[in-house]
Amino acid sequence: MNTKIFYSLILSLLTVACQSVSNTDITKEDKQQADEINLNPEQLKTLSLQMGDVSLAVMGTTLRVQGKVDLPPQNLISVNFPLGGYLKQTKLIPGMKVSKGEVIATIEDQGIVQLQQDYLSTRSKLELANMELSRQRTMAEANAGVARNLQQAEAEVRLQSITVRSLGEKLKLIGIDPLTLNEGNISGQVQLRSTINGYVSKVHVNTGKFIQPTETMFELIDPDDIHAALTLFEKDLPYVQKGDDVQIHFHDNRSAVFPAEVILVNRDVDDDRTAIAHCHFKRHPQNLLPGMYIEADITVKNAEASVLPDEAIVRIGNAQHVFIRKDSAKFQMIPVKTGLSKDGRTEIVSGLESVTKGSVVLNNAYKLLGILKNSEEE
Repeated sequence: MNTKIFYSLILSLLTVACQSVSNTDITKEDKQQADEINLNPEQLKTLSLQMGDVSLAVMGTTLRVQGKVDLPPQNLISVNFPLGGYLKQTKLIPGMKVSKGEVIATIEDQGIVQLQQDYLSTRSKLELANMELSRQRTMAEANAGVARNLQQAEAEVRLQSITVRSLGEKLKLIGIDPLTLNEGNISGQVQLRSTINGYVSKVHVNTGKFIQPTETMFELIDPDDIHAALTLFEKDLPYVQKGDDVQIHFHDNRSAVFPAEVILVNRDVDDDRTAIAHCHFKRHPQNLLPGMYIEADITVKNAEASVLPDEAIVRIGNAQHVFIRKDSAKFQMIPVKTGLSKDGRTEIVSGLESVTKGSVVLNNAYKLLGILKNSEEE
């Protein structure tokens, strides 16, 4: 009895295994046929499918993209005071225009006085050291001096020269000319001046605040090199080139169009599959600010390409497909890579290299897709 039960179990397991293999084969076959459909005579008559191949056409188009006003790092000026001090006066507010050399702030601090004092004192010591060196050299020439004293005088001159030079450079950093400084014009205040013709972007301080040496007081913008940074999708990246014409407008005034030109295309694609095209304005709009959002039309240069009618192409997600005829009633959907689109035609970059001549369906592709989806559901 136990033997019969054992053989029954073995037979059951073999039956299940065979069924699993059979189901697996059916599944594989279904997947292989999931992109194919067979049309009946009535469907063929209703669809009136046109067969053909890609054709050559000169393709050029206008890409509508978005972006923002951008500024190179060298045109964004951060103003600070390396010595530190109290802000006595400023009139700057964001958006205000400034001219090169214009006083934008006044700083006062006792450290400013101390630095001038140290410089003038060291300069006086250098004068005395030079006089002593001259005296020691005279004595040495008359064989009346001591060599050690001459060496010490030379060392002292070098030491004081280094200190004078160092303090003089510190004075230059805060805007004081060491060559014009004397005991009669020592001041506890320093005027900061704009180094550019531009306008104020940000103000980070207020009157009376102590400014740390590393603290940014103001941010100034030099608009001479302000440009547009346009976002390109990965699929459009190959078509945008340096020198392409661009028409830019702003969201708050869509009627005003500003011509620009592509000067650089960043070929490094980000995680969101986009890249940046940098464009120079041919005519600068007024009151541009970095970060302002813009829209632009990029005129892509014309070039000969292989194209199909738009109604021959279907989009599923982010992929494009076309249908090809396998026999009189069987059709298969295959993926293709597309490019530019213009006047009802789309460039086919790849995907049709091994397709039989004259087998591409040129119309009613979405109707075929609908029939395919319905057949899958059944």
